[in-house]
Amino acid sequence: MPLQLPNLDDRNYDDLMAEALARIPTYSPEWTNHNPSDPGITLIELFAYLTDLLLYRSNRITDDNTRKFLKLLNAPDWETGDLREQIRLAVLGIRERYRAVTADDYEFLATTSFNQWLIQNSQSTINLVARAHCVPQRNLEAGTEADRLKLRPEHVSVVILPAPEKPNPSPPPQTVPSPLDSPNPQPSPDQVASLLAYLDERRMLTTKLHVTGPFYAHVSAQLVIALNSDAVGSDVIAAVNAGLASLLNPLPSDSGEGWPFGHDVFVSALYQTLETVPGIDFITDIGLSSNCASSDDWCVVADSIWHDEGDLVGLSIKDHHLPVFDKADLVIAPNSAFVTVNLAVSAKANANADAASLKRSIKSTLRGIFHPALGGPGPATPNPTDIFVSDLEVAIKQINGILDPVVVAVECVPSDIRQNDKDRGLFIHVAAGNVVDWRVTVQLS
Repeated sequence: MPLQLPNLDDRNYDDLMAEALARIPTYSPEWTNHNPSDPGITLIELFAYLTDLLLYRSNRITDDNTRKFLKLLNAPDWETGDLREQIRLAVLGIRERYRAVTADDYEFLATTSFNQWLIQNSQSTINLVARAHCVPQRNLEAGTEADRLKLRPEHVSVVILPAPEKPNPSPPPQTVPSPLDSPNPQPSPDQVASLLAYLDERRMLTTKLHVTGPFYAHVSAQLVIALNSDAVGSDVIAAVNAGLASLLNPLPSDSGEGWPFGHDVFVSALYQTLETVPGIDFITDIGLSSNCASSDDWCVVADSIWHDEGDLVGLSIKDHHLPVFDKADLVIAPNSAFVTVNLAVSAKANANADAASLKRSIKSTLRGIFHPALGGPGPATPNPTDIFVSDLEVAIKQINGILDPVVVAVECVPSDIRQNDKDRGLFIHVAAGNVVDWRVTVQLS
């Protein structure tokens, strides 16, 4: 009795015709003539006939056909071995991600695949790639940030971050500093060239490929911190700096995979991180800023993100940017030294003025009066400070777009620091060494 061959696909001509005709209303609802005389139906019949032939042949694939196909996959000099084993290896090879089509493909190939290739085929000095981020439709090798942000459909850029070098117990003297010693870690030219050649064989035709290092947004924080009674100030300062450096670390570490490319730095993320620092009772103010040294080609300035009510939300990070911690300017004092001042500002705005910008200006102006690092009362202030409400109103009136009247209502905790002068009116009396926890709401009309 002959062996029964497997039936890989049991569809026949009639099944294929019925399936094709059923799809016409979905993809071409305007096509309503389904009679055999219609030229389109004639083409469907032809395709069904050819497909029926192919299905018949697919059920009768011989070992010779299989070997010929494997030779097409594995190059002409491929030699036949155990057929089942060769089929298994061929299927595994097809499943392996080789061609770079999507952004995820480029990132996988630039890290996992490229690192494996380096380990298997080289004992060279080229570092492994710690992280990769693909930015489609951008040429990140362009000279200016404006050019780097332009959409270029034919371009693909891969941003890579090199893995740190393993420490050498007896390193040779270096005349040229390593790129990893910079505050903005960059891949070496050899690493860029090697990865570019590796990806070039795997890119889609017509794709213009670029490999570059990250651009860094240096982030500085300004913090006003209230300490628990048993806290040691120097320990808290060290812990705050270490926590923010770990949070904004671009390299993978025990604490995570590194700050994501293009992920904005929110004030709330800093609050969440600093909540875990021992010795901190509460934080009254967090400011974020971004600046660059003029000689740093890999540094970019991150724009501030503001809430419509005038409060700082965070810093905006572009797709090819990574934030990196620069420094923290701290004002720290015992929690017993803080007094609370709630300010409610009512003002009239110019009809053409932007309300969100005016609220931001008002809150920034008041911050400059109350913040210890900007001239306000603080732990190092040797004498009491009297802040007159009339002075606050005058300062707000100086803002372009603000019209009379301007009224500032004040509530204080403890209430006895809200005092009145018979000549100048209401004022806030802040004792020497005390710090103001100020809170502002703004109502514009």
